Amino acid sequence: MLETHYFFIDECGDPEFYGKRKKLLVGTEGFQPLLILGMVETPNRKTLQKAILELKAEILSDPLYNTIYSVSQPDWYFHARTDHSDIRHRFFQFLRQFNPSELRFHAIIGRKDLGIFNRKHNNNPSEFYFDLVSHLFQEKLNPGHSHSIYLAGRAKSALHKLVSSIDQAIENDAKKKGLEKQDILYNCSIEPSYQMPELSIVDYFLWALQRYLLKGEIRFWQSIEPLAGEIVDLYGERPKVYDGETHLLRLDKLKPPLNL
Repeated sequence: MLETHYFFIDECGDPEFYGKRKKLLVGTEGFQPLLILGMVETPNRKTLQKAILELKAEILSDPLYNTIYSVSQPDWYFHARTDHSDIRHRFFQFLRQFNPSELRFHAIIGRKDLGIFNRKHNNNPSEFYFDLVSHLFQEKLNPGHSHSIYLAGRAKSALHKLVSSIDQAIENDAKKKGLEKQDILYNCSIEPSYQMPELSIVDYFLWALQRYLLKGEIRFWQSIEPLAGEIVDLYGERPKVYDGETHLLRLDKLKPPLNL
């Protein structure tokens, strides 16, 4: 029986450059300057899930935390943007107990550059999005394993397009290796984040990475950076591939500068 590898995917930002009536959004208030796709890879989903559920149960049983308004709600789950700062602290401490053999975080950073969007993606948000998805899966799947892929159901993009993009990206990657798509064994499903605790890990990694890139606050990202696999600044100049060991992602290394 083939060993199964598990992938959990979420995103922050969106692929849109234009709003209603083709109004250009670049440079306007509220414009999302980056689209980031994040993926957590693990060979042991059960261990990961068990650990998160144990942490959640511990928090819910502790009066220091269970009286926090958001935590006291019946539908509460770990979500970095809305979690109380005390909960964030606990979750980042939780992530720091793992090692890279247990989980790896990969990400594709897509700068929303209008020139690239016009020239490379034909003014089409779907092409822009697919470009990121293709690079996210590059060299990640192989015929020696089976693969289970889970997508966060709260992602802003049209979910059927995301599934279609993943199928196409896997097919393209297989062709580059001289394989057929059917040689890569995988299944892909869309899951609500509140029902799949493993997706909270991707969410926290993305929150930390985005906070560093947009606000320059490195401490959250740096605390979990040893778990980073490939972090690709897709439309930046070379070198543009970073990791959590020898090629650390730092704002002063990014060329051209983000200038967000």
